[in-house]
Order: sequence, then structure tokens, then C-alpha cells
Amino acid sequence: MNVVVIAPHPDDEAIGCGGAVCKHVAGGDRVAAVFLTSGELGLKHLDRAVAWKTREAESAAAREILGIRELYFLRQPDWTLGDAVEPASAALASILQSEQPEIIYLPHPGDWHPDHKAANVILTTALTISRATPREIWGYEVWTPLTEYDVVVDITEVIERKLSAIRAHASQLTEIDYAYATKGLNAFRGAVAGRTRYAEVFRLLHGPGNEE
Repeated sequence: MNVVVIAPHPDDEAIGCGGAVCKHVAGGDRVAAVFLTSGELGLKHLDRAVAWKTREAESAAAREILGIRELYFLRQPDWTLGDAVEPASAALASILQSEQPEIIYLPHPGDWHPDHKAANVILTTALTISRATPREIWGYEVWTPLTEYDVVVDITEVIERKLSAIRAHASQLTEIDYAYATKGLNAFRGAVAGRTRYAEVFRLLHGPGNEE
């Protein structure tokens, strides 16, 4: 099965669904990640090209940990991704035509970050252009926890790999310890939603019972 993870920034793939990715890979699925931006504002003190190179290299390191097969970097503008819907959608449409994913992951539409909101608009437009027909589209958590979710994925066996992948994005850990924060959220989800140690939760945005 082909799976595509859409990440507005490098590290969203690991934070939001790194555990699910590990489980897909263990099950023999092919996982590709599409980074809509290369997160240059996460390294404001660097020239944009240097910031891109740094964050893309970190994504490549995380890829090895998670088992992602292919990375795509669209290099659209960080924070103002909503102003680049047309070029981002065209580029994503081409990737969807190539990958033909059965499952797509991206930040849920209620996430407060403007780039995460824009990712949903971009995907909707890209699906129209490409005529790709994924069976399921799942929304994951990054900045804003889901208030409602449709599935709980037990990631206890792969939590350390997920945290290692987050830590591979080392340039982003100086101000916020995303590994610590994510471990806490996944522990909460595990205890409350999954009756297990660690879990990820997802909202079904498209699929059986939700065809919008």
C-alpha cells in the first residue's frame, strides 16, 4: 500500500504521525513524505538557502529512522504558505499522480498554525488537479490537540523510534523540546484514549463514512 505524509514543515511528519509511519513500514507499506515548506523561519538567523539545506538534511536523517522511502521538498514560503496555494497545489498534484497513495496524512484542519490550515486547502486543490483517489485521509496533531478523533493507534512499541526521529530535527530543539512535549501528548493519548502506554490519534477527513 502507498502512503503519503504531507508535512507543512520538516519535523511535522515525525511529531504528528511518526509512530503510525513506523507501523506502516513494518507492515510493508511504502511511505513518502512531502514537505510543503523547508521551514526556513525555524532558522531565522541563517540565509534561506542554508536554512533549507540544514532542515532538509535533518529530514533525511529522520527518514532513515522512520523508514520513509521518498522525500519531496516543495520549498514554498514558511508561515505564508496560504499565499502559495496555486504553485504548491500544482507541485503536490504531480507527486500524487506519481505516488497514487491509498492513505494520506496531514495536519488536521483545526490546527492553529496558518501553514497547517493551508495544507488542507492545498491538498483539496491538488486532489482535484491530479484526480487521485485516496481511500482515506487522516488528520494528525501537531500544535493543536484534536478535540474529536476517529482512531487510536498504539505506538508503544515504536515510541523510541518516533522520539529519535523528532530529535533528528536537532536545529529545532533549542527553544522547544518537541520530543518531550510529544512524548507527553502520546502518553496522555495512550492512557486516556488507548488504555496503553503511548498512542497517536487521528481524525478521519475522508474515507468510509466521511466522503466529503
